[in-house]
Amino acid sequence: MVKNHTSVKLTHIIVRLCYVILGALCVALPVILTKGFFSFDVLYSIKGYVLTAFYLVVPAGYAALVCLDKILINVKKDRIFEYENTGFLRIISYACFYAAIVGLVFFVLVLLNGTMFETLIILASGEFFMGLVVRVVKNIFTSAIKIKEENELTI
Repeated sequence: MVKNHTSVKLTHIIVRLCYVILGALCVALPVILTKGFFSFDVLYSIKGYVLTAFYLVVPAGYAALVCLDKILINVKKDRIFEYENTGFLRIISYACFYAAIVGLVFFVLVLLNGTMFETLIILASGEFFMGLVVRVVKNIFTSAIKIKEENELTI
């Protein structure tokens, strides 16, 4: 049983708020970059790369949010150690790895363009690390489910 329903509810609200924020960014980011709201020229000069990378990663972001949403629904129903949740965690890790690859590819493209924009490699590294963390959690969940099933059979 989940001991802290308030934390789960708050997390669920934040995940659903992220749907809205990601959608708003899809609309606002071109305007922000086109209007030059940033004072440094590097971002403004590579806005096409940034926008393309962002839009390539948006579907993975929404897939990860949907999976988080479904995991939280299962947690609210006290369905924690289920294979369904490990599938959602797997999808989230793939989304993170995909975003890392896109970030790395666009970092290289920006370098080949003669511009240095370290933020892309930092983001790609963070996305890769999160993918690894989620994979470890998924593997822990898989092991816990196996132990749970063995315990249910031992009566």
